[in-house]
Amino acid sequence: MNNVLIISGATCTGKTALAIDLAEKHNAEIISCDSVQIYKDADIGSAKATLQEQARIKHHLIDVVKVNQPFDVASYVELAKQAFNDIRNRGKNVVVVGGSGFYLKSWFMAVADNISIPKEISEFTSKIEREGGAEALAKELLKVDAQASEIVDMNNPRRTKNALERCLATSKSVRELRTEFEKLPCPMGEFPRKFILIDRPDDEILKRIELRTQIMLKTGLIEETKNLINKGILENPSLRNSTGYKQTIDYLLSNSTNIDKLKSDIVVQTMSLVRKQRKYFATQLRDIPRSRI
Repeated sequence: MNNVLIISGATCTGKTALAIDLAEKHNAEIISCDSVQIYKDADIGSAKATLQEQARIKHHLIDVVKVNQPFDVASYVELAKQAFNDIRNRGKNVVVVGGSGFYLKSWFMAVADNISIPKEISEFTSKIEREGGAEALAKELLKVDAQASEIVDMNNPRRTKNALERCLATSKSVRELRTEFEKLPCPMGEFPRKFILIDRPDDEILKRIELRTQIMLKTGLIEETKNLINKGILENPSLRNSTGYKQTIDYLLSNSTNIDKLKSDIVVQTMSLVRKQRKYFATQLRDIPRSRI
């Protein structure tokens, strides 16, 4: 296997098992592409490869940061490039596996620009967001770029704020910024890639989600989440709101004892995540050739 094998797909489709089997077959090591597995102690809720599985194949970008520490795609790219170069320098192949869309996208194209946002602009947009929310951010963005709504989802405050900051920092329109961004090279570099996208029928995925949720609860998801709360997960909005942990945190903070409802909530939200992931793959990665399993 001379190219990098990238395996993705919706949650609970069997990515981990396939990645380990192929890594063993092709003398490869695995680089995780999962925005939750990056955190230490977040084991059960993130469905990390077991210690036995990790003993079979060396895994990278698992258990990298503490649960109360922020982590973004730029940090992921930096660590993933280091892992990639280390593996290749030792004469081994690389298998990338995970379903986190933005991290996955970084293996094919640019996901972050190099625009520096001055402190005064950041403070200005934060004040607008605090005082007026998404509506105020959208109004301010349209002042500097009347056509911004053709590109930016104005109901999404994070995207609107990012666009506003970049327009103010560069004096360019959103369209100009997007055109420049699309010309940026892939941050991981240029090398042959094979992209395998896994999917399963809804009824099959639902059964797998129900079984996995049941196993997670039996093997200590609630206890693990209590430990994560003590370690600061509530200070990390991204991890705190991840599927599985969010429902368990809400269960604990409400002093509920209804395990059946917790299980149902996790299953429902995990299926919702599956639909979001499928939409992301279909829209954001639509031009990338892939093989399906």
